[in-house]
Amino acid sequence: MKLRLHVHHAFTGGWCADIDDDLDRQPDDPFWCVDQWPTLQEALAAGCARLAELAAHPNPPRLSALTLAA
Repeated sequence: MKLRLHVHHAFTGGWCADIDDDLDRQPDDPFWCVDQWPTLQEALAAGCARLAELAAHPNPPRLSALTLAA
């Protein structure tokens, strides 16, 4: 699986970052998502750190699986 980090400017201000797989073009169930980073640098740094963590797992869980388990 190839994971990708997507960072974009949020409508409410700040930056949004999410991680999804390369084949899923709809970010409706990402592996990770945070939508209120104050700077682009913070969003990229956090996204890259989380991407490295997820890459260490052979089958990382999506957010929906984590919320259902809670």
